[in-house]
Amino acid sequence: MAQHPSPQSPTTGLHPPGRDLESAVERVEMLEAQVRALGQAIRALVQGMEEIPDQEPDPERPARAARLAHELLLAQGL
Repeated sequence: MAQHPSPQSPTTGLHPPGRDLESAVERVEMLEAQVRALGQAIRALVQGMEEIPDQEPDPERPARAARLAHELLLAQGL
């Protein structure tokens, strides 16, 4: 006769089987770091696309910003 997990069984708690609270915290911290890296990359792109009124246009500025954004994402493993 097969036994079914009881309602008090650890496999039916708030956490999926095999996942404990520490691993959930680690995943959230990793996601937070990734969101910060994405924000930095977006900021670099926006700054590279801005035209500064009192300066001559720099045609290389967007390309430098794109490279910086790419490096930021690579550094975070994205």
